[in-house]
Amino acid sequence: MDKIFWTGVLCLFLAGCAGPGPVKRFSESREFFGSVVRVDVCHAPGRKEALERAVSEIWARFADIHSRLSVYDPASDLNRVNHSFPAAVTVGADTWAIIREAVYYNRLSAGEFDITVYPLLKLWKDSEKSGVLPTAGQVRLIQQGMGSDKFELLGNNQIRLLNPATQLTIDSIADGYAADEAARILRAHGFADFLVDTSGELYAGGRGCQGRPWRVGVNDPRDPLRSTLVEAVFLENMSVTTSGSYEHFYTVAGKRYSHVISPVTGFPRDEIVSATVIAPGTEFSDFLSTALCLMPVKKGIALVDALGEGYAAMVLVDEGGGKLARKASRYYKKYLSR
Repeated sequence: MDKIFWTGVLCLFLAGCAGPGPVKRFSESREFFGSVVRVDVCHAPGRKEALERAVSEIWARFADIHSRLSVYDPASDLNRVNHSFPAAVTVGADTWAIIREAVYYNRLSAGEFDITVYPLLKLWKDSEKSGVLPTAGQVRLIQQGMGSDKFELLGNNQIRLLNPATQLTIDSIADGYAADEAARILRAHGFADFLVDTSGELYAGGRGCQGRPWRVGVNDPRDPLRSTLVEAVFLENMSVTTSGSYEHFYTVAGKRYSHVISPVTGFPRDEIVSATVIAPGTEFSDFLSTALCLMPVKKGIALVDALGEGYAAMVLVDEGGGKLARKASRYYKKYLSR
């Protein structure tokens, strides 16, 4: 599922990040996951070598994740699974685990989050090329190969497709998973205060370099220049992810359609322009922000509230005429000021 990401880590430019004193800020960016990812770490003097080792390990881990989870790499775990019917195929332990978690996410979202959506996304891309909208019959045919019951997870990290038309993609949670892995690596090397941005999926560890919570801006989707904010959230040891339909579209016969395609209906859903989710882990917030763009507003907010105090969300709903309605979960407001 294509996602719309936050517009910038404000603490990198405003008060609350770098400054005088014993704590220094390290920042490095690389290209991964089809975009630029960034790691910022607050550290004491004398820890340069440990920091270099940690960041080097992060880049190596990202390369490993990308090579095995990308549907575009012929040698990846995902591609081997997608071309394995009817045989079982052995994948990496973490690939197997993240697919198992995706099955749970599918159930939690009542089927709106579905990693078997890949053939449906390809149908819409093909429609964009041909300039002809998909028919209901084409959608129904593809949906016959969709669903978490169309593959099985076996022992010894094996996966077997049960339908020749089934294909998986975990792009919608792979970036979040990578951010969680970076946080794990930094903590293992003794770094507690950091910010990881994997193409828009953010994990804020500890506090900024001046001892205040990390401040992250939520973009106004009506601003194509990404210079206007709806609001800012303040985070400590939490993740934030924004997904939506306001930046990427399918254009078919001159008309724009949202890239947010419902696995349930097979067609775009554009009622929710964006969904911002705060959660303890980035993979989960990545899943949930995608799911909220597909679920009815009240049902999505109720799901977030049911998860408890560690979870929060805000969605922007298109009311027509360029007007957006803001809907927030019960605990979201506590992240708006510190």
